[in-house]
Amino acid sequence: MTIDASRAGLGVRELELPLQHRATGRDLHGFAHRARQLRDTVYACGPLGINFRGLRLPLVGWKAGFMDGPAVAAVAALGLADDLWSGPERGFRAHLRRGRTTGVLKLIGVPTIGLLATRRLSGALLVGLAANALNQLDTRPGRALKAYLAAALPLDAPVGIAVLLLPYDLREMAMLGDAGSNALGALLGLKSVERFTGRGRWVAIGALAGLTLVGERTSIGAWIERTPGLAAIDRLGRR
Repeated sequence: MTIDASRAGLGVRELELPLQHRATGRDLHGFAHRARQLRDTVYACGPLGINFRGLRLPLVGWKAGFMDGPAVAAVAALGLADDLWSGPERGFRAHLRRGRTTGVLKLIGVPTIGLLATRRLSGALLVGLAANALNQLDTRPGRALKAYLAAALPLDAPVGIAVLLLPYDLREMAMLGDAGSNALGALLGLKSVERFTGRGRWVAIGALAGLTLVGERTSIGAWIERTPGLAAIDRLGRR
């Protein structure tokens, strides 16, 4: 809040108050406590996004760009550009009607990255559709990360960074943003190319394309919240 006030041109003044706190010492516990404070300060100085509640939260999903090579990093960079400079458009049709938007950049750039990384049309489609699918799910805390973890296990995709980010996302201390959801989705697409045969890839492409079409016409999040079993999993761990 102090950073926001300063950036808005408001006066910031320090006042000494007769308060006490439980001070930490020069031991392992104390150093760990101050390290967490430094980490949170660094996050607060970085890019911020607005979640579904209207809270301004640090965008930390760009960390997923370090998970699995340059292709995932490039997708994370496109997603971060969308986080920082996107307009109010949502969905493929809205971006295409608007023309030159960061969403159109992703629409072209993410499949191109998939094509260069896999040298296959099926790879381009899988990477693009999987990135978009996970982005469609990132409308409530923890939803996209839970979906990623569920798909990562059978695809043998790395889960470390997703496990580390999940508590922050669920507690609304930080958010993935497009950088994180697109990068994680693209990683699932790349792993699908490795794991599936040609026919299996096209089945996955058909399923993801269907999910994309549904997401263009209706709210996938609302459908999840109306489905008893999925709704319980979706709420698990959330504030």
